[in-house]
Amino acid sequence: MNTASFERYEGMLKVTGQARYEGEIIPEGMLHAALIESSVASGELQGLDASRAAALPGFAAIVTHTDAASLKPSAANALIRETAVHFHGQPVALVAADTLAQAREAARAVQVSITAKPALTQMDQAFSAAYSPATVGRFPAASRRGDSSKALDDAEHVVRNHYVTAVNNHHPLEPHAVVCWWENGKAVVHTSTQAVFGTRAVIAQAFDMQAADIRVLARFLGGGFGCKGQLWWPWMLWAMLASRKAGRPVRLELSRAQMFTLVGRRQETAQDLALGFVDGRLTAIEHDVVAQTSSHAEFSDSTAVYTRFLYACPNVSTHHRLVRTNEPQPVPMRAPGTAPGTFALESAMDEAAELIGIDPLELRVRNFADHDQESGRPWSSNSLLECYRVGAERFGWAHRHRQSATQLDRWKIGLGMATTLYPAIRQACRARVSLSRDGSLLVQCGTQDMGSGTYTALAQIAADALGISMEKVTVELGDTSLPDGPFSGGSQVTASIFPAVEAATSKLRAALVRAAVAKATSPLSGKPTDDLEFRDEMIGSRSSNAGERLVDVLARAAPDGLEAEGESPATDHQNLAATGMGYGAIFVEVGVDTGLGEVGVRRVCAAFAAGRIVNPLLARSQYIGGLIGGIGMALHEQTVTDRTTGCILGKSFADYLVPVHADMPEFDIAMIEEDDPHLPGGVKGIGMLGTAGIQAAIANAVYDAIGKRIRNLPIRIEDCLA
Repeated sequence: MNTASFERYEGMLKVTGQARYEGEIIPEGMLHAALIESSVASGELQGLDASRAAALPGFAAIVTHTDAASLKPSAANALIRETAVHFHGQPVALVAADTLAQAREAARAVQVSITAKPALTQMDQAFSAAYSPATVGRFPAASRRGDSSKALDDAEHVVRNHYVTAVNNHHPLEPHAVVCWWENGKAVVHTSTQAVFGTRAVIAQAFDMQAADIRVLARFLGGGFGCKGQLWWPWMLWAMLASRKAGRPVRLELSRAQMFTLVGRRQETAQDLALGFVDGRLTAIEHDVVAQTSSHAEFSDSTAVYTRFLYACPNVSTHHRLVRTNEPQPVPMRAPGTAPGTFALESAMDEAAELIGIDPLELRVRNFADHDQESGRPWSSNSLLECYRVGAERFGWAHRHRQSATQLDRWKIGLGMATTLYPAIRQACRARVSLSRDGSLLVQCGTQDMGSGTYTALAQIAADALGISMEKVTVELGDTSLPDGPFSGGSQVTASIFPAVEAATSKLRAALVRAAVAKATSPLSGKPTDDLEFRDEMIGSRSSNAGERLVDVLARAAPDGLEAEGESPATDHQNLAATGMGYGAIFVEVGVDTGLGEVGVRRVCAAFAAGRIVNPLLARSQYIGGLIGGIGMALHEQTVTDRTTGCILGKSFADYLVPVHADMPEFDIAMIEEDDPHLPGGVKGIGMLGTAGIQAAIANAVYDAIGKRIRNLPIRIEDCLA
């Protein structure tokens, strides 16, 4: 496949306001909804008196746990079926009215009676109650190979430290919204979701309906990062119940403050990590993680899992434990597990390099894992060493001692680096391609574009396969009436759709080639099929100048056009011949003002290896977006909870800091393209690679600048004061 830097397929629609997000759909007679929230972090709902609200102008309906009792029970709707209160801000009812102002007024008028109970509002209040889950993601929660305890005792050098990462919230620009209605017992749901088919399945289960009677649409999303999934479903289901009860369409949109509590967050972690070395080589790793989960559900990032893979080491033990608190439920957030996990591991590797007296980059190269340490399988491809080489060369790492710890005006300059990784996996996917007689191409897949460029990737893959210009391609996404597509998450979408679209276009190519060579008067008559190629809207011979226009072949072979579907399976983790992993090396330069405690990232050079790159322009954008998210985790983002009430403090962008344009460094991105025969299309995911690793690189650079190890994220002003 030819790779080219096409601009976003939907870019002009978005910048001109023509892209309609699902919350912007306005059906006739639409009601607006508002949520009634608990003012305690733990308790029991005793009753709701809606009589005053019902008397207000515009009031249409109220739904509570009593209405939700009609739903078929599942984890997705448990919160709206019970009377228990598990966290501050948990909704206890939804009110619908003619206008949003009327809905909010009615919500305030509902009298709520809750019996408060003692609440655990911080993880450190209950470390003694930590327990071990069975799994973290798709991995066992604990692992052991060799004898790490004995190997640490026998090691020449040991680094042992404690690392903490704070709660972060996702906060995509587009808030969560749903506009839904019922038509003759069938449901139409326009909603901001990263999984239209997963959402349809939840609705079908809850309402005991056939999936065919539910249509879910999410044609454009303004970001998600992991939060537009399962924790949004309860409030969406309440909106659907309100619509059915009132007999009118209902719209619910979360406020920015509600997005802090209702749709997930990156969980807080406390990590104990020990590394043992003999002759500069890892002989032992122990990585123990304690993380927060909610009182009503269980979630754990695979924080220590990637410690099992990244470096060659014969003795490794990892363990995850959870602490239940009366706080909102965590969910995956971009680079789940790898971002907090590599912060600890890559910080410790730098500390080990100093202890041993070796360059931090050389220590990592010396401990390169040439195969999957857990399974014993080979890597499908692994260009990490090349990432180190290219990144170091472009960054000027060899000359770092001339630049680091120098003074530039009020800034002390420091340099640091770290490794990043993320598994290459894929989901099952189906895609449909339709070639019209005029040579235009329609590509359809039900998956949604979260903003990462799925529209463009689909168009580009199909257009390239059939030699058609991008201007003649139409892409339809985000609709359960289309072929089943993957959810948007885990850096899987492009890797999932590539083989499905390739299979569909291969069927079209085969039919067109047969028609071209079969016609006696065709310039391609009798040509070997493996000699033909599709280019410039022609079917041409590689060995000669012979060719025929695609539309001419279509006119005689399929005057009504051609259509084909392709599908691809999910990754079969049990029967892999080789382990797929994407890698990167991230180098940063920071400036630290020791008088003010300010840290600024001045320069980032990152080299990534993630298989075949479909679109370098979009890939670069994805990498930079990930790096910016990692900078936010390292220096800005922290969700703070009041210990007494369990209320999240500062639930707005005035208090929850995120990186802005003024914080942006110079980015130098190198993409090491790999030929990976083990993966369909040779494609790996790229969305997560930039977000992980950079936190440790920044912390390592801060140490290089001021000689102070900071093991808590975010790095705060007071951490850096002289």
